[in-house]
Amino acid sequence: MLFEFEWRRIVLREYLLSEKMKYIFWGVVTTIVYLIARLISMKIFDDTMRPVLISQTLTIIFAFVVNKLFVFITKQTKSVFVQFVRFLWGRLFVAGIDFFLTYVMIEKYSNIFIHIFFLNQVNFKLFPFSLPIVNQFASNSTELNSFLAIILIQVISVIVNYLISKFMIFN
Repeated sequence: MLFEFEWRRIVLREYLLSEKMKYIFWGVVTTIVYLIARLISMKIFDDTMRPVLISQTLTIIFAFVVNKLFVFITKQTKSVFVQFVRFLWGRLFVAGIDFFLTYVMIEKYSNIFIHIFFLNQVNFKLFPFSLPIVNQFASNSTELNSFLAIILIQVISVIVNYLISKFMIFN
């Protein structure tokens, strides 16, 4: 019984310290950095693309550092500069996806998404929209559509970034 418990503890510890779990943890932190930068810059600038540029720039730098130092810790055969250039190209590809989806879902066709998902029928006076922090970024159907689009974009970005980082940059 004691041996079985110790074995499970070792397996659990190895799983929690695995590359995938580290990537998920740092991916969540990077996503938080991205969301904070994007939401703040959306309040500062009155266009949809500048916040994408600002948030992508900050998170590309942040993500490279944490992936290099904490996630993909293997014997590296490539120089840091080569890794950064590859990382940059991969992240620019994902930034292109971000720009494209932002254009489609927020700038060009937001009304279609608002109607498809019935966002125009949401009562923004009820919880959680009545909370000041939520109301700051989702006080109407257009802002809610933008927020949901940003979340979807981040889910896609995390998956694509992992695949690019794992198989093309830090391999």
